[in-house]
Amino acid sequence: MHRFATKALLYVWMACLFGLMVPLVMRASDTAHAVVFAAGEGGIHTFRIPAMVATPRGEILIFAEARKEGIGDASPTDMVLKRSLDGGRSWLPMQILVRGRGTDAIMNPVALADHTSGKIWLMYCLTNRKERGEHRTHFLISSHNGGRTWSKPREMGASIKGYDDTFVPGPGIGIRTRSGRLVIPGYTSVEQPDFKTEKGMHSRVIYSDDEGRTWSMGSAVSIDANECQVAELSDGRLMLNMRQAMGAACRAVALSRDGGAHWDSLFYDKALNERPCQASLLRYAPGDASSRILLFANPDIEGAVYAEDRRRMTLRVSPDDGASWPVRRLVHAGPSSYSGLVSLPDGAVGLVFEGGEKHRREWIRFVRIPGDWLRADRKDPLP
Repeated sequence: MHRFATKALLYVWMACLFGLMVPLVMRASDTAHAVVFAAGEGGIHTFRIPAMVATPRGEILIFAEARKEGIGDASPTDMVLKRSLDGGRSWLPMQILVRGRGTDAIMNPVALADHTSGKIWLMYCLTNRKERGEHRTHFLISSHNGGRTWSKPREMGASIKGYDDTFVPGPGIGIRTRSGRLVIPGYTSVEQPDFKTEKGMHSRVIYSDDEGRTWSMGSAVSIDANECQVAELSDGRLMLNMRQAMGAACRAVALSRDGGAHWDSLFYDKALNERPCQASLLRYAPGDASSRILLFANPDIEGAVYAEDRRRMTLRVSPDDGASWPVRRLVHAGPSSYSGLVSLPDGAVGLVFEGGEKHRREWIRFVRIPGDWLRADRKDPLP
């Protein structure tokens, strides 16, 4: 179904772009909206930093930081999960996967759904800036049953070649490439980065060629860039899409021909404007080797430096491996921030994002989007 839906959607987009009239052949899916996590739920002050994956059966898993006492980064935090068994229309009760002790923060989830093995991986880090500054401890857990139960956390430091304990995962998702390599994006930093200007941080990935037993840390990009997401292009290259601090008011992009070990072809994609914020990137659908469709989501505003004003969560589509982004669809006009994307078995797209009506951290919402709503000729609001 993934391969059929992908080729059909690409055909329709290209036809619409060139003014052709063709019948829609892709199966449409009904829209679903749901607030998955709401501030105050279960006595939790704020939920932030969603990461989302789906299984081949269509089960959806959304992970988040449960910030127990306040809204700030690196405050006392647990790692939590909610699952949907019906494509996002309803959600099971919250699972607490890892509890932070004292002032420890369990942060920056990166989820990876390995459709070859059926395993779901979750990498996260333990942060305590008051005690350890930017030095973190990294853990990996996994599930063989769609997220119902999880392995005990495994500390990763000793298994990462070239380990740098300032590494911050994602946040968002990792990928399994067609060669079988597991890739998790993130960034490392100097001892005391400048969080106001976002200087002193550099995006990179870690990768594993033995099903997650051992990992290697790839080279960092040459510019100041931090939170990032990775996708495999149709020709096998990796694309790293990055939040940058170079004043360009848009996303930075780097390409790799060796699976993330090194990065070249660094450029700024002016079509993907941003005011520095995390964004999500997804190849649609990853099971089809010929697919050149990329999806991208972020707040559709512009600014050279970080600011509190984040709004207009927007989903964009590229039919040509990111060379152009002709489709831009507004999902939520109000306050919004971090996001995640997933491709569902019936061709629909799942989007999860932080947002609210008055503030961007009121809730984490899931939206199930019919694939045909992303056509270039569609101008109607999301149902």
